[in-house]
Amino acid sequence: MASKVNVSQIECADGSAIGVLELDNPSALNALSYVMIEQLYNQLLEWQMDDSIVAVFLHAKGDKAFCAGGDIQAIYRALENKEQDFDSAFSAMETFFDLEYRCDHLIHTYPKPIIAWGHGYLMGGGVGLFMGASHRVAETTTRFAMPEIKIGLYPDVGATYFLNQLPKHFALFLGLTACQINATDMKALGLSRWVASPESKTRLLDSLASVNWSRQSNIHDKLSSVLNSIEVDELGTGMLMPHETLIEQLCTGELADIVEAISSIEVEDKWFINAQKALNYGSPLSLNITYQQLTQYQKLPLKACFDMEFNLTLRCGLEGDFREGVRALIIDKTNQPNWQHSCVSDVTPQVLERFFAPIDSTEYPLTATQMAPEPQQLQGI
Repeated sequence: MASKVNVSQIECADGSAIGVLELDNPSALNALSYVMIEQLYNQLLEWQMDDSIVAVFLHAKGDKAFCAGGDIQAIYRALENKEQDFDSAFSAMETFFDLEYRCDHLIHTYPKPIIAWGHGYLMGGGVGLFMGASHRVAETTTRFAMPEIKIGLYPDVGATYFLNQLPKHFALFLGLTACQINATDMKALGLSRWVASPESKTRLLDSLASVNWSRQSNIHDKLSSVLNSIEVDELGTGMLMPHETLIEQLCTGELADIVEAISSIEVEDKWFINAQKALNYGSPLSLNITYQQLTQYQKLPLKACFDMEFNLTLRCGLEGDFREGVRALIIDKTNQPNWQHSCVSDVTPQVLERFFAPIDSTEYPLTATQMAPEPQQLQGI
């Protein structure tokens, strides 16, 4: 079945409507294809101008995942032959990530409320959609992660903006270890405002339909009130938060010190051991990029974050470890990547400086029509 986004509307008591967007690619954990992102982007633009739409509800089909990330296999296939056809590889990456980041930015800046209902796996590209929403709900089943270091990337889709709003030690631990956290952790960190049971989604939609929105002086406040009514009374135990003191102790100093501290600490907790394994598996280049992203750009405005990430992502695909990371973890499933650097200390300041530098038209052998626009001039952002 082809991936798609199902579009519908909920008719409300006063004749207005809630626009509904449902990610529909459950066999691939609702991984975002280019077609799906294009559907989301275009529909949001249309509803933005439609006075009858008072809010948008974003959710996903299936029981396992809201969205486990982007369809990176398609990008891998384009990069696989980049030595023979560099222009096509560059164009494929530029086209996909340009649109994905436009869509994420649009959600962050949308003039109408967006309710994002997360469940199951909520990772990577799915986080990009979720975190921009004005009203974020995590089901009790949710498992949130930014696992990009395992495929030679770094936390993107606006993570330079939203992870940097967390306490520094938590941001670093999430980014460097690709650890999964649950809904309790998400609420404690402010990544979601509400936690709800899976059964309450239908009740929420019924409640939204019963509201006379034309009588509401503040739609955002009314939505919050409705969401308060379906929130669970008691939260379970977090996965991350019980380790808060230890994580704060470990995530101080330079990157090499943090990697050594996390790797060498002896713990019995299986969740923490898995975080250690992911850290040691990840690309040393990606770990360096992530560390710089989360220590040097805490105050970067939203648009500038997406501009920087656009450059970083292209660099990772064309010059970095992205292709090798996807091959080892997803394509061949060997779990034995041949990273460009053997450890984080092998990545020089000059290499990092290049990755964070804006791409200009003289760097790659592309024609003017094939070259990506300068990030500060990206249309729609």
